[in-house]
Amino acid sequence: MTTSSMIVVMVFIFCAGSWLILQQVRALARSAADTEEQLGRQVAELERRVQTLERIVTDKRSQLNDQIDSL
Repeated sequence: MTTSSMIVVMVFIFCAGSWLILQQVRALARSAADTEEQLGRQVAELERRVQTLERIVTDKRSQLNDQIDSL
């Protein structure tokens, strides 16, 4: 194998390897975006649940205070 053909093969291998790495990076970026979106939905759901719990606790305190005052 001549030097020039070895250089061509090495350049080809480098380009193919770079392309494969780029594909993996793109796949990881899509996966990270999906995970971030999913976590955002989970946080929003948890915030709604906390608000509901706060409302329940506040209402029960208010009812308890009303009952104590009525005594």
